[in-house]
Amino acid sequence: MNRWWQGFAAAALVACACSSCGTSGTETLRDVRELPPAELTARVHARGARIVSMTGKGSVAFEGPEAAGSAFFEMSLRNPDSLLISLEGPFGIDAGFFFLCRQKFVMYSSMENKAVIGVPAPGTLRGVIPVDLTLEQIMDAFTGGFPLPAGAPAGYVIEDGQIRAEYTLQGQTHTYWVDPASDLVVRYEVRNAGGELLLETSSSRIVERNGIAAPGRVTVGFPSRGQRLSIHYASLEINEGTPSFSYSVPRNARITIR
Repeated sequence: MNRWWQGFAAAALVACACSSCGTSGTETLRDVRELPPAELTARVHARGARIVSMTGKGSVAFEGPEAAGSAFFEMSLRNPDSLLISLEGPFGIDAGFFFLCRQKFVMYSSMENKAVIGVPAPGTLRGVIPVDLTLEQIMDAFTGGFPLPAGAPAGYVIEDGQIRAEYTLQGQTHTYWVDPASDLVVRYEVRNAGGELLLETSSSRIVERNGIAAPGRVTVGFPSRGQRLSIHYASLEINEGTPSFSYSVPRNARITIR
């Protein structure tokens, strides 16, 4: 795994800020206390369901105990399970690509002329990406959508203009902070029974495209593992045209099947 992302990082610039993603105007609810939990859950899910496709450009950065780095990317996404990320270094140098769908993944490094192909699963994905994310979590990170669980929350309060909903799932506490103006989960935490923070996400720099709110910046971190992924969009389009998932692995590339 280190060789892949260290190679990308060696050819990449430091992650840039999402300067062209301006915050859109949003309408504040007259009283968020009037929004029952079931309606909030439905609205968050509806926002995610409205995203059919996304295309964007920006930068991605990762930190981990074994490696750290950043790269520019161009992204095509189709909900719920297709993603193509083309990675670039300085001066537009091709660094490779990562294709992901439910049936397979392909990670290709142009610098090593090497590809890894396999079926997406936590064990196999961990070998080619630097953070322990599932297919669903990767899609959530790039769409900025972290759906609320079904059922009634154990806690439901107003906190700094956001709705904080807390759920207990398999002995862990899942806490969501929802912006009621955009129906986005802007913060999400998972803690174990002892209170240790296992997962944290944040979404910010909210923009609006075709009437759908999306974050211009998303971070996903695993504090106990020392891992963090940050996505910054410099441009982003939602439900515009047909995204391309075309990619090519050179015939002379070294290929590993997992």
